[in-house]
Amino acid sequence: MTNHNPTPRVGSTYGAPCGRSSDHLSGLIITNKDSRFTLQRIRLDSGGYDSGGAYWGHGQPLFWWSVTLSEEGCRDEDATGFMRASDRNAAKAKIRALHPAARFYR
Repeated sequence: MTNHNPTPRVGSTYGAPCGRSSDHLSGLIITNKDSRFTLQRIRLDSGGYDSGGAYWGHGQPLFWWSVTLSEEGCRDEDATGFMRASDRNAAKAKIRALHPAARFYR
């Protein structure tokens, strides 16, 4: 997977969006041929905004996940999204509950 910024600048004269677009984790089919998941905590400021200006509010820590899906005869496709979890291990457990074949970097 190429180096990807999960929180690029957003916003407009009308304000910041609530959250960011995300692929649906439950809709993916993960196999052992797919890449490992990248799982990164996204820091929020005291107002509940990420570094790119999207509003998430307060609550459990926010994590960004990414995986490259491999399909035979097709171009590899990246799937990315956001989730809330109490910590990194809890985020991994949520992903593994849906996809037992999921592997992670680090």
